[in-house]
Amino acid sequence: MKSIIAISVLLFFFSCGKKSETTTPTKRDITQAIYASGKIYPTNDYKVFAKLPGYVEKIHVKVGDSVKIGQPLLTIKSEVSEKNVEIAKNQYELALKNSGENSPILSAIKEDVKSAKSKFELDSLNYTRYINLAKENAASKMQQDQAKTLYEISKQNFQKAFSALISTRDRLNTELENAKLQFEAQTSNRNDYVIASVLNGKVYDIVPKEGELVNNMLMLMEVGDGNTFEVELSVDETDVSYLRTNQDIIYSIDAYADKFFSGKIKEIYPRINQLNKTSRVVASIALEKSINIFSGMSVEANIIIQIKKGALVIPREYLLEGKRVIRKSEKDTVAIQKGVEDLEFVEIISGIEEKTELIKP
Repeated sequence: MKSIIAISVLLFFFSCGKKSETTTPTKRDITQAIYASGKIYPTNDYKVFAKLPGYVEKIHVKVGDSVKIGQPLLTIKSEVSEKNVEIAKNQYELALKNSGENSPILSAIKEDVKSAKSKFELDSLNYTRYINLAKENAASKMQQDQAKTLYEISKQNFQKAFSALISTRDRLNTELENAKLQFEAQTSNRNDYVIASVLNGKVYDIVPKEGELVNNMLMLMEVGDGNTFEVELSVDETDVSYLRTNQDIIYSIDAYADKFFSGKIKEIYPRINQLNKTSRVVASIALEKSINIFSGMSVEANIIIQIKKGALVIPREYLLEGKRVIRKSEKDTVAIQKGVEDLEFVEIISGIEEKTELIKP
């Protein structure tokens, strides 16, 4: 008895499989869209990082707090930064001392200039004296030449000493200016350890705790607009040619499975990520006040490419090899030209008429 029932069931399914489902083209509105996935983030969302490593000394806000521009978010203490400030201060004070007119360096060079000048003046007078003696035949030509040589040497030495004074003074002034700038930069870095908000918004995340060691590679906080959100989508590289700004988007959010949300493309990044072969797209999203959104929520999106009214369509499953259909009357296949298509239907541009009955492959 069980064998008869089993055979009957097999025959039933076999006979059903032999039946060919049929359809005819119908006119309906069809929407072409491409799929994308992404995350929701606050508008103007930005990550807070430390410029230099240190310890979190004080966190001034809590997750969910509203913040204003310039409001302190957290304070970081760094022994390295304090030591750098102290070193820069010492170098600045040393440069300030060295550049003073009575500094040991300039005083020594000034003594060299004074000595060279005295020698030059003495040799100049001596040379003049030998010139006058030579005119009266009271000195030989050799004595005059020797006096001239000493005069020229002392003149060059005086010029060298004076040039050394000028160049050393300029160098010391430059070193002073550089030391001052370095000291100001290190002091500014120390001030940067009180990290303040750069916008009016809301704190969405705080990563470290007070007392923890942080560095410039670790995100400290996430801050963004407190009222508006935007979506970052990843679109497959095979679909990016269809994208245009202001195209309509229909979203679904896992947390609100029974609702759909709308938005528009705001920005298309002209670059393909080589890891996942996608392009980044930033889009708006319209949200009701009753919708509670968390930064980083996942979304699925259908980007509307075009909508065609009253198109002649057939179900996708009636396509053979994606470009042919089977006519019931002729029991043959015929090539068709496709137009707009979505997940369910394909527009027929040419190849069959509205009354043509088709068999499902």
